[in-house]
Amino acid sequence: MERSCAGPAQMEEDTTKLRTCLVVNDNVIPLNEFTQTYIGNILRAITSSLGYDAQKVHLYIESGEIRLFADDRLVPIRKEFVTLLIESTIKGVLSPLKGIFWLERISIVTD
Repeated sequence: MERSCAGPAQMEEDTTKLRTCLVVNDNVIPLNEFTQTYIGNILRAITSSLGYDAQKVHLYIESGEIRLFADDRLVPIRKEFVTLLIESTIKGVLSPLKGIFWLERISIVTD
């Protein structure tokens, strides 16, 4: 079950900023503005590299399975290499964040 994210960056009226919500093992991980934008840009770059430009991107990783959505449309990932590259990239980006020790289930939404 995914918890909702609520934080200062999501309450702002400025719609030019990326809002990114990170849930790891059913725990919401608070992100500052820089980290939200950084992770959001990575997600958008991944979907763009796969041929999908989207405002909203949702990435879900669990037990080596990746589901990537671009504006609520499932993005097919056909090659294992791509799956491994995405998973290792995201886990590498998340590893220095406080409160993240065990990356079993990851859900990231940016818009």
